[in-house]
Amino acid sequence: MSPSFNTFWSIPGVLLIIGAISSSQAHITLSPKFGEPGQDVTTAFHVPHGCNGSSTIGISVTLPQQNLGHIVPQTVTDWILTMTYTDSTNTTLKTVEWTGGVLKPTDALDFPIRFSVPQVDLSSQSNVTLYFPVHQTCEVGSTDWNATGGQKGEPAPTFVIVKNATQAAADAITIKKNSTTSISSSSSTASSSASSPTAATSFANTVNANGVSAVFASLVAAIVLSIAL
Repeated sequence: MSPSFNTFWSIPGVLLIIGAISSSQAHITLSPKFGEPGQDVTTAFHVPHGCNGSSTIGISVTLPQQNLGHIVPQTVTDWILTMTYTDSTNTTLKTVEWTGGVLKPTDALDFPIRFSVPQVDLSSQSNVTLYFPVHQTCEVGSTDWNATGGQKGEPAPTFVIVKNATQAAADAITIKKNSTTSISSSSSTASSSASSPTAATSFANTVNANGVSAVFASLVAAIVLSIAL
């Protein structure tokens, strides 16, 4: 086994890369997530997984109160669309819910919505972020995606009002691509050293020798091998 393999595949390094790969699409997000003041946009809540292995059976979105205009939630096949309002006049939407369907825990689905972006003043600020807290109901358990502004917890989906939505989206893609390239480079290093069952077994032995249980060492080695392949 080469020294570079021992040095690179420390347990923190393995967990960091595995975590980065598995969490890159882990959150419920709005896509697209950029718009300009006054623009009519169609976006969607992208649900990438269930709740700890349980199927999703409901999505409830609390709408921001920054004067969104012409809000039109879209129907989704096999799901029931329900809306609630802030008062009895039924003029301002408060929540939007999609229920009655079943989304397997390993499947993803988009729940679309159209609205007009608020006319905010960007003369003295580069952007304004709108938060759309989501309650995800599953067959077993639920998840609240409602953390805002650096709060602890699962982050609420965001929509960012900018001066140039096209440029903002392009910049975001570039940042994501650079991040992915960085992860891929690390994975390539792993692949060159762990591209065979023999290497993976050797890795397990190395980890086990450092005081980790054989079961956990074998599990980590299997994950490394699956990434490499």
